[in-house]
Amino acid sequence: MGVPATSPKPRFRVAICGAGIAGLALATVLGKYEQKDSPLEVTIYERQPEMAVFGAGISVWQRTWRVMQLLGIDDQLARASERPPVKAIGPGFVYRRADRTNDTYNYYTVMLPYGSSTMHRADLVQVLLQNVPQSYSIRMGKRLVSYTEVVDGYGDTKYYELQFTDGTTAEADVVIGADGIKSAVRMSMYDAAHRQDCAAEVDRGHCPRCSAATPKWTGIITYRALIPTEKLRAIDPEHQGFRYTLCRRQHVVSYPVSHGGFINWIGFKTRPEMEGTIYEGKSAEEAPKEEIWSSSTAGRKRVHSQCVEKPTRWVINMISGLPFSVRGRAALLGDAVHAMETHLGAGAGQSIEDAYILGRLLAHPLTTLDRVHDVLRIYQSVRLSFANTIFERARETGRMCEFNWPGQYDGNECLDEREQLEQLGKSIYRNWQWQWRESFDEQWDVAEWAIEQFLHVDAQKVQAE
Repeated sequence: MGVPATSPKPRFRVAICGAGIAGLALATVLGKYEQKDSPLEVTIYERQPEMAVFGAGISVWQRTWRVMQLLGIDDQLARASERPPVKAIGPGFVYRRADRTNDTYNYYTVMLPYGSSTMHRADLVQVLLQNVPQSYSIRMGKRLVSYTEVVDGYGDTKYYELQFTDGTTAEADVVIGADGIKSAVRMSMYDAAHRQDCAAEVDRGHCPRCSAATPKWTGIITYRALIPTEKLRAIDPEHQGFRYTLCRRQHVVSYPVSHGGFINWIGFKTRPEMEGTIYEGKSAEEAPKEEIWSSSTAGRKRVHSQCVEKPTRWVINMISGLPFSVRGRAALLGDAVHAMETHLGAGAGQSIEDAYILGRLLAHPLTTLDRVHDVLRIYQSVRLSFANTIFERARETGRMCEFNWPGQYDGNECLDEREQLEQLGKSIYRNWQWQWRESFDEQWDVAEWAIEQFLHVDAQKVQAE
């Protein structure tokens, strides 16, 4: 009889906290690029007792689609999409002045290379879940409380201990926080950093550096609903399914999902004076229809009041200006590090970009456990500043959509209203251009060059010694 085959020893153990888009995307990347003769031991911890999807529609733009192509899952995503991207310039969406009973009109159409693809968030999660290797463990009902660094007698990190609300613990060599805006990984990271680095008499919530880890309210509340397309068409055959309908301090976005079976409807109401405060109350819950009617623009209330069923209210909080997203062998990605406003449809895409860069760096053949902290710093240098820039562009775009950005149309009737709206549309368009003008491949090229230059030279030094 032959000697039974044994599984190769894992290089190190990775704990991914969160099984949303960011966490599943990271697991998919790790599974594709890990070295088969030296794999990674990956465990995903999800706080929900079963796989659940919050939210409804999601837009996938050219940069995100490029990541899916690199992963080889773009065909799967295309089958789940309302309209897969095509290699042509076409209308992406339309901005419409529709907050009056009369004289409503479209004032700008954004033309996009490859257009955009819309889908239900659950469809994207399902595609990613199907591509997580079966060798990776997914532990449901594991809500993280905190993690603790365990050191040896020389002060070096041995491993991390994760503590969960059910009283259990787990060990990992690398901890990844993909656990959203309320990230327990982020809070543990910044609590530890504050204790070690900052003035003892200043609590973390008031620390000039570390207070950024606490989520702040954008001042925005959204009302979300999935509207059956046939029901909407029966009431209003001329209703446009992909529109930004704008007015002062509120606007409505709608677009098709689930292969056209539903319209994803989102109504925005903004209180600019509350930006940066702490919202007291639930971040997501069911809402009375009357609240949706008050957020609908004139001329559309009848449609929405008859079509919307079981609407939900969502508070849009943000994580803005984190000074760092890694510490030791722990890292953050997605909403845990740059939760942003939705006005560029970039939140999920930026999470996926984070996951690709981080995953390929961790899976790189030059990455050993004692080099992980250096690899994570490369990830931070490539992604943190870029994502923060997109955060600011999304914020600016949202203010423009509600006629509330300095130097742009302010929503008041005037003789040159259409001319001002045309200029506003061009400004909004410029804020979208990064989606196709700034290549994602170049970011990975920078990260790959950095890891090969730094770690290869480091490895040569070790061999010489």
